[in-house]
Amino acid sequence: MTSYISTQSISSSMRQSILKMQAELAASQTELSTGTYADIGQTLGARTGDSLSLQAQSSLLQTITDTNQTVATRLDTTQTILGSLQSNAQDLLNSLIESNGSNSNAGTIQASGESNLQSLISSLNSTLGGDYIFSGTNTSNQAITDYYGPAAPNKAAVDSAFTAAFGIPQTNAGVSAISASSMQTFLDTAFAPLFQGANWAAGWSSASSQTLTNRIAESQTVDTSVSANHPAFQQLAQAYTMIADLGTQNLSSPAYQTVTTVARNLLTSAISSLTDLQAGVGLVQSDINDATNQMSLQMNILSTQIGNLESVNPYEITTRVTDLQTQIETSYSLTAQLQQLSLVKYL
Repeated sequence: MTSYISTQSISSSMRQSILKMQAELAASQTELSTGTYADIGQTLGARTGDSLSLQAQSSLLQTITDTNQTVATRLDTTQTILGSLQSNAQDLLNSLIESNGSNSNAGTIQASGESNLQSLISSLNSTLGGDYIFSGTNTSNQAITDYYGPAAPNKAAVDSAFTAAFGIPQTNAGVSAISASSMQTFLDTAFAPLFQGANWAAGWSSASSQTLTNRIAESQTVDTSVSANHPAFQQLAQAYTMIADLGTQNLSSPAYQTVTTVARNLLTSAISSLTDLQAGVGLVQSDINDATNQMSLQMNILSTQIGNLESVNPYEITTRVTDLQTQIETSYSLTAQLQQLSLVKYL
């Protein structure tokens, strides 16, 4: 029996082999550079699902970790602002205690009240990444209305209440005739409600009482912001406003003492509440730090498990690349020799 094998069929077979080896070489070079299989599904087969599950879990942990970094920055800023507000309140309280009800430095006290009120408004309207951090869930809205802004409703409400109670504006020199008892009644019945409930929402705040919440671990969600509607801020606004804008500088000594006594009580309560707020924020900061560290450990374990599934043996791949390169070069050489064969040379 005689069989005939043409040089054309041999060359065609050789080209197919070269193409296959080139594809294998490209895949092996990819594996050598990445350290992982070029085709996970083809290599792992039924265990591909395990790899995808581990990667999904790792991706989730990484997403939460990234979010935690953003939340931690917001809480750091919040903590700094709370500390500053507490310090300002304590300084004014110290001044009031030192004056012991005397109105000899009423002008200085009134100026401090104005400065502290402006600082409070500015602090509560702080932003981070374009979001108002004290606006609760209403992060796109400014938290507090500027008392010194044009046509401010909170300022208008105080002016209206004062005029209704005493028949004159706060800037009128006639405020010196206001008695201590009249001032106390005004502060309790007309002035204080302006910083509470619906009046607070209408005149002062656009913030939501609902604070932000974030998932800081796979199974842990915490509150991660402080609302400008917290009673501590309402008390600060009330204390600063009464010192800054009730004609303090011109009040009689008894009426002035009435104002400063109420302000001292409000500041004392607000400072205590600010301390509680700082402690609460600190606990959340600690929780986030612990959760992030725990997730980092989990991601390291997952990374090891994924590596055990997907990683290639570099020595094996290097040997394979070298063998394929040698085989391809040999095939090129044989193909060239086949192309030089002809019947004329044979004859």
